[in-house]
Amino acid sequence: MRGLPFLIALFILSCLASAGGDLRFRLQRRLPGCRGTLENYYTGNEFDFYSRFRFQSELMQFILLTDKARGEEWADIIAGGASWTPENYPVRSVSAGWLKADLGTGLVMSFPGRFSSLSELSMYKPPNSRNRIEPATSPWGCRAEPLTGIGIMLQAGGMDISVLTALSPIDSIGGGYHRTASELLGRNVYTEKLAAVRISWQHLGITAAAASRSETPEYSWFRCGSDWNADIGSLNLAGEAAAGVDSSGTSIAAWGSLSQEFSEFRHMLTVLRNPPGYPSDRTSPPVSRECDIGICYGFRWKMFPRMALKAGTGTYFNQDSSLLLASLQAEYRFPWSMEAAAGIRTRTETDCASARTWLGTTWQPQNRLKITTKIQITGWTSSPEDSSETGAGIEMKLRYTPRNWLTLDLGGAACSTDGYNSRVYAGAFSFPGEFGSTALYNRSFLFFFGAAAELSEGFYLRGAVERKIVEDADFLGSGWEETEGNSRTELGFQLDYAFQ
Repeated sequence: MRGLPFLIALFILSCLASAGGDLRFRLQRRLPGCRGTLENYYTGNEFDFYSRFRFQSELMQFILLTDKARGEEWADIIAGGASWTPENYPVRSVSAGWLKADLGTGLVMSFPGRFSSLSELSMYKPPNSRNRIEPATSPWGCRAEPLTGIGIMLQAGGMDISVLTALSPIDSIGGGYHRTASELLGRNVYTEKLAAVRISWQHLGITAAAASRSETPEYSWFRCGSDWNADIGSLNLAGEAAAGVDSSGTSIAAWGSLSQEFSEFRHMLTVLRNPPGYPSDRTSPPVSRECDIGICYGFRWKMFPRMALKAGTGTYFNQDSSLLLASLQAEYRFPWSMEAAAGIRTRTETDCASARTWLGTTWQPQNRLKITTKIQITGWTSSPEDSSETGAGIEMKLRYTPRNWLTLDLGGAACSTDGYNSRVYAGAFSFPGEFGSTALYNRSFLFFFGAAAELSEGFYLRGAVERKIVEDADFLGSGWEETEGNSRTELGFQLDYAFQ
């Protein structure tokens, strides 16, 4: 496997030179098996596996990752990197291997980027401008189009300077998965050459990036932009503007915000442009919705000592379509260790509209017990189809700590909706490092149980079981991910160990 000797060398050096670090192992299995594995269309089995070895000395850090998704062969992804952070040198850090990079606010260079766009309920605070090049710490970003190269960050003359160069293998098909024969053939077919540089000082930064891929025909792009973040009295001005060039022409993307913060009130107005023609490879703008023009406003108001109100709205226009999003949430903290939140979120597009309302509470009747509940009501209508859907859902989660070293999680959720468009979202169990939300629709039930034990200082062992049932369903999922029956069960465990 290409790069394996380099990774083994990194691992051996880290064991010899490191003063501390941490280990993480995660193993998961879903029952019953899907069509892809049962009919031998997938090359691997049903297990999901992930491991991370991270070692750090005073000046050096080494990371080694392995990852296997369901249907893949073992150790499908092997990635790693190293960083050096010298003392009393103009060079702040040198990183090499599989990297993650954020230069500016994301319009010019950001990878792997954010999980999701800025929520309307967070529209009251401006996004951060970052200056970071580090080894990758998760398989997200190491699949399909990893960023492999070397990055240097230094300070000179009061300026921060970052330089990145990469030569990365790119998959042609599969979305980063290597489960089938065709997906394996499409692995590392193309090569991407990339270079980026950023110079920033005080409240201003300038970033440029260019790349080319060995496709047929060859695809290349260039982007250059400037970001700013400055305070003028109680006002904050932040944003980034960039020009992008590829074979389809030149396009301009930008966002700018004006925000203000007081002791009890904080708000922000944002204007943005993120057109479909802007070359978006290796980008992650704070408001990632494609639009020719967008306008957003949000605020957070502490109305009373125990009550706060958050609200936000965003309207986005393209040539033939428009989108309006609006959210409102009221939060109240009771004197008896209980917090409550009630809110509504609406989405109005050119030909359809949807709404979601919720009421949730978090109550801690004693130090060792916490109870979380949430009720949701949803609705959806479509003008062209002259159809509509409604739905409702309820969930409850309990966290009990019978001993200082043991934590138990028990939870469940149920819903009844007319279809997927009126779906509800429930907080499923998740291990540290995982995303813990799932969509439920039709008549569904979700149950989970998890346990976490601290066997010694810095040594955690976690296990979980989750079961999902959909009433009157003969199959769950679709295509090669389809499973027989109306239920699925997820089993998993995770080990975390920190050492000196």
